[in-house]
Amino acid sequence: MKSVVGVVAWIFVGIIIGWIARPVFYPVVTSVIYERQDNVIDGRAAGELALLSQQENSTYQSAYPVTNIAPNVLTPLILRLIEQQKVKQTLDVLQKNDVYLADHEDLSLAFRNNLYHLHGQQNWQTLSQWVREFLVAGYTDSILYSMEASIKRHQGDLLAAIHSLFLAKYYGETESESTGIQTDIENLVIDMMNRYRENSATIGRQLALSVMQVATEKQPENPLFGLEISVLHADSGDTNLAIETLNFIPYSEKYQDAVVALKARLLSELNNTEQVTTAIPLKQVGHHFHVTAVINQERTLDLLIDTGATTTALGRGTVSLLKTVGILGTKEGSVGISTANGTAEVDYYRANLFAIGEFAVENFELLEVEMNDSETLDGLLGMNFLSLFEFEIDQTNRQLFLTPKAN
Repeated sequence: MKSVVGVVAWIFVGIIIGWIARPVFYPVVTSVIYERQDNVIDGRAAGELALLSQQENSTYQSAYPVTNIAPNVLTPLILRLIEQQKVKQTLDVLQKNDVYLADHEDLSLAFRNNLYHLHGQQNWQTLSQWVREFLVAGYTDSILYSMEASIKRHQGDLLAAIHSLFLAKYYGETESESTGIQTDIENLVIDMMNRYRENSATIGRQLALSVMQVATEKQPENPLFGLEISVLHADSGDTNLAIETLNFIPYSEKYQDAVVALKARLLSELNNTEQVTTAIPLKQVGHHFHVTAVINQERTLDLLIDTGATTTALGRGTVSLLKTVGILGTKEGSVGISTANGTAEVDYYRANLFAIGEFAVENFELLEVEMNDSETLDGLLGMNFLSLFEFEIDQTNRQLFLTPKAN
C-alpha cells in the first residue's frame, strides 16, 4: 500500500514540475516534431519560438510558420529575438503579425535600448544591420535615422550624417527628442568647423561647404549655420557673398559678437584699405537707430542716425546745457537749411573734439535745431561725420560699421 501511495505521490510531483516547466520544454518538443514531421504547427503553439530563437545561422528562412502567433507568446519571442540580435527574424515576426513597435511600449523600449547599447559598445556592424534592415522595410522611427547619422559620422561621411539627422528631427515625436537631435545637428557642425579650422586632412573646404549648404537650406534662420557658411564663403574668396550672408542672419545674443567681428573684418578687406573696420553698437528706438557720441571728451550725446541730414545737429536744450557748462562756446554763425516747412536760418557751433567709438574729429561743426519729438534725444548724426567713412548700418545686429576712407 505504501508503495502505491509513493508512486502516486511521485506522479503528482512530476505533473506539477512538468506544468511549471512547460514554457521551456513545450517549445523544444514541438519544434522537434515540426522539424521531423515537416508539419505546420498551429500558430497558437510555441514550437516555432524555439525554432526561431535557436537559429545560429544569420540567414533566415521565411518559410517558418511565424504568423498568427498568440499574443502571450509573441511578445516574449520578439524580446528574445532582439536580445539575441536576430535582426531579420525580428523584422519578419513583426511584419507577419502586424505588430507595430510604437503600439507596444515594452517592445519599443527594448528595441531602442538595444540600439543605444550597440551604439555605446561601438558595435557598428550589428548596429548597421538593424538600421539598414528596418529603414529598408519602411520604418521611420527617429532613432533609426539618429543611429544612421552616428554610423555615417563614424565612417567619415558627414554629408550623409547631417541628412540623416534632419530626417531624425523631422520624425521626432516629442519636443525633448527634437531638442536633443537639434543639439546633435549643431554639435556636428561645430565639430566639423573646428576640425576645418585646424586644417584637418579629412575636412576640406568643399566638404564643409556642402554640409553647411544642407544645414542653411534646412534652417536658414539658424545664426550658427549662417555664421559658419559665411566663414567658408570668405575663405573661398567670395567676400561679398560672405557679407551678404551675414546680413541675413537673424539677431542672436549668443552669436552677435562673432557675427559683428567677422563682418568688420570682411568690410575692411572689401574696402581694400589698411584701416580696420570698427563696429559701433546702436540702440534701436522704434524704427530708428541711436548712437552714442562724446563731445570734447566730457559729455555723451544720444544721437539719432539721419543719413538725410547734411550736418550733425543738436537740440536747443542740449546746446544751451553745453554752453552753460563751457563745452560749447559762442556760435560761429548762421546757415540756411531745408526743413519740412521750407528754408530756415539756424545757428551753428564748433566742437573742439567730436568722437564716436575710437574715431574722433577735431573742429567739428554742429547745428542748433528744434527737437520737439523727444525729451531724451540730444540730436541727429549727419553726413558731415558719416561721409568720412565707408559705413554700414546693420539693423539686424544693431551695429554701425565704420571704415575710415583712405586719404
